[in-house]
Amino acid sequence: MGVRLEQKEQTRERIIDKTTQLVQENGFVGISTKDISKNSDVSQGTIFLHFKTKINLLNTILYSNVDNFEKDLIEQCNANQSTDNFVRNFLDAISLYEGILSRAYKDYSYLDDPLQKQLDDLDTLIKNKFYDNIKHNRSTNLNIVDTFTLIDAFISQIKQYLLEKNVYTKANSIIRQRRGRITKLYRMLFGEES
Repeated sequence: MGVRLEQKEQTRERIIDKTTQLVQENGFVGISTKDISKNSDVSQGTIFLHFKTKINLLNTILYSNVDNFEKDLIEQCNANQSTDNFVRNFLDAISLYEGILSRAYKDYSYLDDPLQKQLDDLDTLIKNKFYDNIKHNRSTNLNIVDTFTLIDAFISQIKQYLLEKNVYTKANSIIRQRRGRITKLYRMLFGEES
C-alpha cells in the first residue's frame, strides 16, 4: 500500500475512533460534523470525503460495532456451555460494547430503518442463543412461548440497565456493576437446572 493510501486509511480510522468516543459521550443524535471535525482534528471536508454524510459515518460505526458484537456472541456463547458459563460469557461480551449499545438503544427511534433492523436482528440472535442454551441444559421439555417470554423479560432488564447508563467511560460499566443482579434474575427466571 502506498504512503498516501496508508495516510488516508489512518485518517479514516481516526475519524471512526474519535466519532465512536463522541457517540458514547453524546449519542448518535447529539453530535454534529463540526464536533466530529474538531475532535478528530480534520476538516469537515475530510469527513465528507471519507464518508459522504454524517449519517454514513454513524452507520459505519454502528454496523461495525454490532457486527463485532454478533461475532463475539457467536464465538463465546455456545449452546453446549453450562448455563453459568453461557451467562458469564454473554455479560463479558455485552460489557465490551455497552457504550455503543446503550447509545443505540437510547437513540433507536432516531436511527434509520436499516440500523433499527440490525438492532432488531441482534435482539433476535441474542434470544435464540439463550433459547438454545436453555434447551440444551434442561432435562424437561420447554414450552417455547413461555421460554421466550422469560427470555424477553431477561433481555428487557439488561436493555433497561443500558438505557439507565449515564457515564460513558470504560471504568464505569453498568453491566459489571449489575452483574450480580443480572445473574440472580437469570437464575430466578430459569431455575438452577444446568
